[in-house]
Amino acid sequence: GETFTWSLNASVNYNLTFGKHLISLFGRWNVDENQGNSVNLSAKGFPNDNMTDFLFGFEMDNRVAGMESTSRSVGVIGQVSYMYDTRYSMDFSIRGDLSSQFGSNTGMAPFWSIGARWNMHKEKWLENTFISNLVLRGSYGVTGSQSYEPYQATEMYSFRELMFPYPATDVLGAQLKGIGNPDLGWSKTKNRSVALELGFFQNRLNFGASYYNNLTENLLLDYTLAPSVGFRTMTTNVGAVKNEGIDLQLNGLIINDWERNIQWTLGINGAHNRNVVEKISNVLKALNETNLASKDEPLPIYEEGKSMNQLFTVRSLGIDPTTGKELFLNRDGSITDTWDASQEVVVGNTEPKLNGSIGLNATYKNWSLFAAFQYEFGGQEYNQTLVDRVENADIANGNVDLRVLTQRWQKPGDVAEFKNIADSKLTTLPTSRFVQDKKYIRLSALTLSYDFNREWIKKHLHMNMLRLEMSSSDFI
Repeated sequence: GETFTWSLNASVNYNLTFGKHLISLFGRWNVDENQGNSVNLSAKGFPNDNMTDFLFGFEMDNRVAGMESTSRSVGVIGQVSYMYDTRYSMDFSIRGDLSSQFGSNTGMAPFWSIGARWNMHKEKWLENTFISNLVLRGSYGVTGSQSYEPYQATEMYSFRELMFPYPATDVLGAQLKGIGNPDLGWSKTKNRSVALELGFFQNRLNFGASYYNNLTENLLLDYTLAPSVGFRTMTTNVGAVKNEGIDLQLNGLIINDWERNIQWTLGINGAHNRNVVEKISNVLKALNETNLASKDEPLPIYEEGKSMNQLFTVRSLGIDPTTGKELFLNRDGSITDTWDASQEVVVGNTEPKLNGSIGLNATYKNWSLFAAFQYEFGGQEYNQTLVDRVENADIANGNVDLRVLTQRWQKPGDVAEFKNIADSKLTTLPTSRFVQDKKYIRLSALTLSYDFNREWIKKHLHMNMLRLEMSSSDFI
């Protein structure tokens, strides 16, 4: 395979300073193209691990696969910035883009933003105080995204799928790859944010907080089509979602003892986000009906005024000790042992209440230690692994988890967490029994290093620096 990318751009920048005023002007134009094509061959039956060349394959697939993609885009951007006395500043920017990935009815979409900043620590009334940094800033703007592949907006034909249907002739068949959508365009987000930055004691202790309220319109979604259409999905713009949240940051130099060569810094950040479906289209309503009928795992259900991360399942009362069957609680309060998709209700939300990271950096003489932690709590998840490996484990054809034999119902009177061990034909459908709280704090990265004495290595090894370092990550 091969890829070929080229880009051409031109920009201009102008700055004007007079007195305490600074004005900056910036403009840019660009055009880009990305091309890619590949041919994939597959072979099997190699003699041994040392003879891995493609020519040693005993059998090659009859069909040769491949792909081609080309995308082009043109964009312009302009920005105006103004600052007064390094205390007050304002920026305004605007841009427009055209892309071959859009539908034919989508023209150049203008995006713009405006922001303001006040460096309050520059004011005279904060001079010579313990507050070394105080900034208030805010912004509003419209941005866009196009998270889909080339040709999804255009009806394209392919010879690959029907390459060999007529072996007795030289006729090649062409097949439609997908249904085009001439209205496919940007997914636009209105971004609103305000933020506060605080620094104390010559910035040895810093705190930051930002609040955002973003509205995304024309969400991009792969909509499942009816089988009679001949294609599984079509990418389309649907619905609107609001994301509202806050980001917090705190970091400080806890110990800074240069005489004993000890330094310790600690940083903590956290984020809370809440999303709400503001508007759903007919496409999303149809998708809800399909997802509600799903019997494999809980799928998202979109409701106006509700979170798009809600977990919908039938509410479970556990395993009946008498029969080994699962009991369900219907919407009207009745109890049954028959699963019914129409009885699904909200039993959780996959969006955590708070998530973030903790970073620790410490040095002692020539030793350095860095540790990073990640944490999350307040959300739920559907434990599909527990369903597949314990509840629906294939006992006859493979190794299984020990809980299959110790925690599944076997005889009347058993108080068990999982269904009848002899009931191998009945597949467990989405149930609140497997909705669990998701909370953790884990060590995600660790680095320990030692720096050799520079004078010693210069004298004996003729080197400026020598460090021994051990590190690891992803401890799960």
